[in-house]
Amino acid sequence: MTAQQINYSNFFETTLDGNVGASDTNITLSAAPTSNGTSAIAAPFYLVINPDSATREVILVTASSGVTMSTVTRDVEGRHTPDIGHTDGDTVRMAVVGEMFEDLHDQLSSGTITFTNKTFDAEGTGNALSNVDVANLKSGVLDTDISSVAGTDTTIPSAKAAKTYIDTKLSLAGGTMTGAINAGDQILSAAVLKDYSETDVAVTSSSGVVAINLANGNTGSITLTENITDIDFTNVPANGVSTFTLQITQHASSAKTVAINAVTVNGGGNVTAKTAGGAGYTVSSGANAIDLVTFLFLDAGTPLLNSLQAFS
Repeated sequence: MTAQQINYSNFFETTLDGNVGASDTNITLSAAPTSNGTSAIAAPFYLVINPDSATREVILVTASSGVTMSTVTRDVEGRHTPDIGHTDGDTVRMAVVGEMFEDLHDQLSSGTITFTNKTFDAEGTGNALSNVDVANLKSGVLDTDISSVAGTDTTIPSAKAAKTYIDTKLSLAGGTMTGAINAGDQILSAAVLKDYSETDVAVTSSSGVVAINLANGNTGSITLTENITDIDFTNVPANGVSTFTLQITQHASSAKTVAINAVTVNGGGNVTAKTAGGAGYTVSSGANAIDLVTFLFLDAGTPLLNSLQAFS
């Protein structure tokens, strides 16, 4: 909600009759402040000189007689250091302290008061509104679906709308997710996994190079169309263990090769993937043969390679 200020004022406007110095405590006006055009209004009241300019000065008048303001307190807002002067003919606006509140009291006592703005600003803490027409206030409260409300919307949601929205979210006590969740690489502990799957990413080769981005997923598949001479991994976690499982399908008619001696990790230099007993890896050569190869990384180091071969 954007706070709005309610302006309720009662003022008289005139001009200075002569110059006002920075230290003057007597001020003469061109016409005396009057009530209903008949009699001078008794102090106290405020004078605002040049109210619509940067030289505005608010002055409290505690004693006056006709057009002469004889006891004044200069610059009650503390806007000017030192005090400033004003010239003959400058605009002077007067606000009557007592009468303004008396008029407001009369309005409230009559049972009806009209606010120009539709919002109310109760400054400070602990302020509250009571005995309010809830039906009218409710017109400014959102009581429908808030899931698609713009982030800049300042409408107040009702308790019903808020509860309906919150109930669709995953609670600490459990629930059903309805969309993707990014855990931001945070630790998940004491978890029991059930009915899960890993994201399968498309893997291709270009000029003998296979590029695999672990940020996209941890499994993938490729059907050989050329000899593979280089395998480049990116976004391998620098801490802990991570894996990538690659299903390799041999060409249908012309056997291709897969080299594991030019593997790079996160932009590092070429390394040879480590295999059990240093036996190396030779891709199955049978037409359409399938190998299942797993690369295991510890702290983004040289991968350990394990393979299951010649599925058909």
